[in-house]
Amino acid sequence: MDNKSKIIDAIKSNNTCERICELDKSGVLETLIPDVKSMKEVGKCKYHKVDCFTHTIYTLEEFEKLIRENKFPSHLKDEIWRYLNREAEDNLKNIDLLKLGVFLHDIGKANAETIDSNGRTHFKGHEKFSGEIAVKLALNLDLSKKSIESLYNYTRYHMFLLNLYKKSNASYDVLKEMFDKLQDDIIGVMLLGFADIIATKRLIEPKEDDEILK
Repeated sequence: MDNKSKIIDAIKSNNTCERICELDKSGVLETLIPDVKSMKEVGKCKYHKVDCFTHTIYTLEEFEKLIRENKFPSHLKDEIWRYLNREAEDNLKNIDLLKLGVFLHDIGKANAETIDSNGRTHFKGHEKFSGEIAVKLALNLDLSKKSIESLYNYTRYHMFLLNLYKKSNASYDVLKEMFDKLQDDIIGVMLLGFADIIATKRLIEPKEDDEILK
């Protein structure tokens, strides 16, 4: 099995997080996605206690837990599962693409890293770089145009839910703009965003406030 097939096989499995870690240990992951190396070197800052790669693994764990426990709101559950189980292309479902998006959501942080005059590290705009890297990988994997578009949406707009959380701004105009832009992919973006927030908060001390989520 070639490396491209191995990553596709991993995201289609029921234990993607474990399979991704195995590919990392074997060196396959970094061979196929060179930016994985930089994920292990950046990410720690005031708001994240671990490097980007570790946080990504935690986020993937939380996403798979979310799927496994199936505790979606009753009035949304059927629609969420219809979206997740929809064929993105031959032999690949939206849920598979979304797991790849979860893994790639912060991969652009190394490109966005800046340090301010107080020595604090920031990754503003990293989601733009993540989207670009995701598209490059998708092309390398020979994914369809629709799959590439969805994978880009997941990574490029994964901060949407967190920004709503931080700014407490869920106005009609804000929501309409994002729903119009993402269409059905808003479901994947929201699920990724939720897993991302939970993965971040799991390392936060109870005494720390929500500002650490920035």
